[in-house]
Amino acid sequence: MVNKDFIFQIPKAELHLHLEGTLEPELKLELARKNGVDIGQNTIEEVKESYNFHDLTSFLAIYYPAMNVLQTQEDFYKLAMAYLNKAAQHKVRYAELFFDPQAHTARGIAFKDIIEGYLQAVSEAAGGLGVRAQLIMCFLRDLSEESALEHYEMARPYLDQIVGI
Repeated sequence: MVNKDFIFQIPKAELHLHLEGTLEPELKLELARKNGVDIGQNTIEEVKESYNFHDLTSFLAIYYPAMNVLQTQEDFYKLAMAYLNKAAQHKVRYAELFFDPQAHTARGIAFKDIIEGYLQAVSEAAGGLGVRAQLIMCFLRDLSEESALEHYEMARPYLDQIVGI
């Protein structure tokens, strides 16, 4: 019989997931405190309340400022591992993870820190969680073609570990 328990137990694939969009309130607040980033909220309840959105515009007003808490390779690793742990609990066995390096490099974050944090999590999840994940690099459509090409060049050493762009 198909019911909620059956659906929960079957293996799943996540084929279009933006990693930065998975930033949970607890991790957001933890990273904000660690990195000295003022996010305008001081409690989990305040962060959760700030996640109320009603359309794409209100979602993006939360999405892009939230990225400011991601500062180090460890932060990107923690973000990916938080998602991959939750995915494993929901029986996700394969995930394609989109990431937006331009949104981070524009803030002075090294491309190497972004991708190596994500790749470390992907590697650990395959071995320890039973979740195979692959990365898809995004180019932001509101940025220039030159910016996209610059980021493609940054990605060259990792192209064998990126499944798509």
